[in-house]
Formats: sequence, C-alpha cells, structure tokens
Amino acid sequence: MNGMVNTLPILLITCLYIMVLLLIMGVDLQKRRILNKVTLPGTLVALLISLAYGWQPFLLALLGALIGFVVFYGLFWLGGRKYGPGALGFGDVKLAMLLGAMLGLQHILFTLALGMLLAGLAAILLILAGRAGQKRTLPFGAYLAAAGVVMLVWNSIVSL
Repeated sequence: MNGMVNTLPILLITCLYIMVLLLIMGVDLQKRRILNKVTLPGTLVALLISLAYGWQPFLLALLGALIGFVVFYGLFWLGGRKYGPGALGFGDVKLAMLLGAMLGLQHILFTLALGMLLAGLAAILLILAGRAGQKRTLPFGAYLAAAGVVMLVWNSIVSL
C-alpha cells in the first residue's frame, strides 16, 4: 500500500498533463491553433510541480523546456527562411517548451523526434490516400502533443 501512496501524486500529475495535451490536440486539429492561454500557464505549472520535487527535477524540467524551445525555434526560423511564414507555427515552439517542462531534459529530444515521426507518417498516409497535396498543411502540434501523451504513459508504466 505504501508504494501506491507514493505513486498516486505522480499518476495524478501525469493525468493532468495528459488532459492538457489532449486539449491542445483537439484545438489544433479543429482550429489549427495552439493557445497561449494553455501552453504558457501549463509550462509554468509544470516547472512549479517539478520544483516541489526538489532542485534537480526542477533543473531537468527547466533545461527540458529550454531545449524544447531552442530546438523548435530553430526549426521555426529555418522553415520560415526556406518555405516562408507559416511553415511551422510559433505555437509549436511553445508546445515544445511545454513538453520539455513536463517531460524533462532526459525525454524531450526523443519526444520531439517521435512527434515529427508521427506527423511524417500521417503526411505519407494522407498523400497515399489522395487527401493531401503540396500546399496542404498538417496541424503539427497535434502530433507533438500525441508524442507527449505516449511518453507520459510510457514513463508511468516504466516507473510503476
């Protein structure tokens, strides 16, 4: 029973994070937007939660958020230069920062790569089905959020 009591807060936090990511996914799929009123407070809450577990978890979350932001800001900048504005939205950059705060330094790069892989697979399937062309865009944040959910569930299973 004592082990269950210790894991209950972590499971509740994981459920909160998953709910936030599902909200982001739904809004991005429906409206093609990632809302600042979700990502920015979500990042702050994730950092504060990590601080409650000590300085080391906080630093890992802070570095994860920073790496997520920097990597996706780089992609945002490169995409804008190569394909023009809108190649990647700035909401995706802030979502990468949120994911870094939630998952920490140790998981952010894999999560971002998984999100890119999921989006790439979706693009291939849409092209093969004849439902996408060169000018059509994908709600990339939905795939990033899905990768975050996968990693949160995976981490919960591994830590039990």
